[in-house]
Amino acid sequence: MKKIILLLFLLLIISGCSEKEEPSFVQPDTEPEPSIEKQKEEPPFEMLKVNPSTFHFIADWLSDTELLYVEKNGGLYQVKSFNIETGEIKQIYEDSSFITDVYVHPSLNYLLIHTSEQSDSAIIKVISTDGSLQHQVEIESTELSIEWNELDPEKILFTAFHEDWSYDLFVFDGHTENLSIIELEDPFPKWSGENGIAYMLFPDHPLEGGDMQIYNLDTGSSVSFVEKDVIYFDTFKDTLFIVQALQPDLFMYSIRNDKGTILSSWDMPAVSNYSEWVIPDVEWTNEGQFLYKGARQTGQLDEIGSNFNLYRHEAESSELIMEGLEAEPFKCSPSGNRCLNGYTFDELIEVDSGEKRKWIQLNE
Repeated sequence: MKKIILLLFLLLIISGCSEKEEPSFVQPDTEPEPSIEKQKEEPPFEMLKVNPSTFHFIADWLSDTELLYVEKNGGLYQVKSFNIETGEIKQIYEDSSFITDVYVHPSLNYLLIHTSEQSDSAIIKVISTDGSLQHQVEIESTELSIEWNELDPEKILFTAFHEDWSYDLFVFDGHTENLSIIELEDPFPKWSGENGIAYMLFPDHPLEGGDMQIYNLDTGSSVSFVEKDVIYFDTFKDTLFIVQALQPDLFMYSIRNDKGTILSSWDMPAVSNYSEWVIPDVEWTNEGQFLYKGARQTGQLDEIGSNFNLYRHEAESSELIMEGLEAEPFKCSPSGNRCLNGYTFDELIEVDSGEKRKWIQLNE
């Protein structure tokens, strides 16, 4: 009896082990599952097809996927958006007057439309993105420079140039619908915060660099900000980007807060165009991040050619995005993930992948 019980016990143990050790079979013809990276598809991309006889110009980014452009159809200038991922086109605004330029406020809630009916006058219209008119102001000028306050869309700087290249500097306050004139030595000032205006005191020669001042709209007075060798500056909200020519062959780039404290600084090769320094504009995505072009070597612009790199600066370091670009204008989407490049902005750069491609097709 004991032998029978022992035999049954052994059989149960053997049976349990057999079930645990049974292998899982794979059919030999079955392909393995592709990796997640391989399963990812490239984002959709659509070409904007335009008629060169009606197409006017590319304006700016409205979102990370939408671009603004202007066409003339039936005697009307039309501001339209194009979605590069879906191909959808929407009309946002139209005007019978010639549209010179279109600006998008960083809040992405408003557009500024620069129009003109006469060669010596400009009409500025601020509209919401649904096309509703918010403000309209007329300024006598043959050329007009515009700076929109990033913190307060109700405040705009205008520099009105006249035929003899004299200029008047105006501040528009949409809160009160007031257009007032201010006196500054620099025709190209920029906002610094809500009520500050940054400007340059010109040196005897542009290559020497000069001093930078901040004018306070509330007090009507100026204070020195950076005292020497400033050759270029840009602002975004309360942050300033400053370029100084401290050495003949090097630029010093610095990021500063509104108190003048240096948050980060680095050197770049200096490039000149004989009588002036060459520093391509920067594209801000937020107060701590922007994209810029920097040369790979020191020299004259016509000698360097396609020797500019695209960088993304964040915190205290710059990341190389792409090599072999010209010192041409560029405009970046709100997140900085995409940039338009070139004088006609017909080239699209995918910042993360470094891919560069045309996005406009001209159809006769």
